[in-house]
Amino acid sequence: MRLAPISERQLEIVRSGDVSLLIRLLGLKQQIMYEFEAVEKELEPFRDTPPEQRIWKDEKERQETGESVNRCATLLEEILRNDTLSTEELATKKEEVEAQLRRTRQGAQVHNGYAKQAPKSGLRHFDKKS
Repeated sequence: MRLAPISERQLEIVRSGDVSLLIRLLGLKQQIMYEFEAVEKELEPFRDTPPEQRIWKDEKERQETGESVNRCATLLEEILRNDTLSTEELATKKEEVEAQLRRTRQGAQVHNGYAKQAPKSGLRHFDKKS
């Protein structure tokens, strides 16, 4: 249950553009993912056994476990959807920053081109007195 709110927060942070906060949050998310992997390894021996063939304490436990599995699947879909959106929005922001850098470089090149053509006296054509 801790991963879903982190996934939502990640999307908010991506939209805000706070890269340092995003990096800290991703570090926290990675720790939770390590815990998730450990649980996955513990469940591995049971993965190939269909739920109806497993031994349950009673029918209620089997039903509650099935409901938990369904809730987890729904949460996982939400988490993956948020991660996809975060990735797409980060890619868009990256493209926007790259475009802005290109425009800045082009502006600097134009400025440098004009500066090279300017008279060495320090006066520009528009600065000369008539």
